[in-house]
Amino acid sequence: MAFLPVYPAVGPRKPGGGPNEAPAKATLDQIEAAYRKPGRSTIARLFGVDPFDFWVGPFYIGTWTIVSMLGAMVGVFLYFTVMAYGEPAANIPPNLNIISAKIIEPPIENGLAIPGPGQRGFYWFWIVVAGTTAFLGWFMREIDISLKLRMGLHVPICYSLAVSAWITLQWLRPIWMGSWGHGFTIGIIPHLDWVSNVGYAYNNFYYNPFHALAVAGYYGTTMFLALHGAQILSAAYLGSDSVERVDQFWWDTLGYGAGELGIHTIGFYGAIVTVLLSNLCILFSGTLVFDWVEFWNFWPTGEF
Repeated sequence: MAFLPVYPAVGPRKPGGGPNEAPAKATLDQIEAAYRKPGRSTIARLFGVDPFDFWVGPFYIGTWTIVSMLGAMVGVFLYFTVMAYGEPAANIPPNLNIISAKIIEPPIENGLAIPGPGQRGFYWFWIVVAGTTAFLGWFMREIDISLKLRMGLHVPICYSLAVSAWITLQWLRPIWMGSWGHGFTIGIIPHLDWVSNVGYAYNNFYYNPFHALAVAGYYGTTMFLALHGAQILSAAYLGSDSVERVDQFWWDTLGYGAGELGIHTIGFYGAIVTVLLSNLCILFSGTLVFDWVEFWNFWPTGEF
């Protein structure tokens, strides 16, 4: 992970501390006061000032928090509007059951035209816009916090992978296929139905190699981190030589010991690769591959 920007905890410590640094021998209150000073946010760096660069109790606000919360509130408002009043253009009656409520995407034949008020998919499209704004705003908020605390960017990088799945499903794939109608239906049960239907639409998702690799990645990453969690619990009962004894256990059992930093590195990159494989699983379905069973015909013939 050497290429990732990792900042020291409080920068080079000086006896008195710098403008955004705590003194070398600082109390917790002094450390918090040093980090809560305005500055170092992305907005402040771009425009010289960030009007929302302050904390409320233990929570950082910042401009990106406001952007994210506005996006979330607009999306939730539109969602509950459809629940309360229905969407006549999509023949959706009012439905106050949040489990089965659904927001329908535009018709496929409408292509990439932005639906207007009263047209099917109007609420879907603007909920997607609001949701994307909320997710990207929160991603930028995490970057701001990392910069202010002089941390590496590992947390926002991991979060961005979750956002990339949403963008792949609701933006990249529909644009590639030429219609917003290829986005997924918004709702709990309706979304699960959409996932099932897409799996059948391309014959059999079990033949999708990216699906298989992504599932292996989810299980594998979870297993490695579960082993690490078990190691931490067992080490709690050991004495001062617990690290050496735990490392020796893995060497004796597996023939290899990743070490404390290594196991977190495996989890970090394992999660990243797994989500990217999941994105490819759906992105290539209907764009490059239309039948995942037929896709494997190249194996006996050697021809695509």
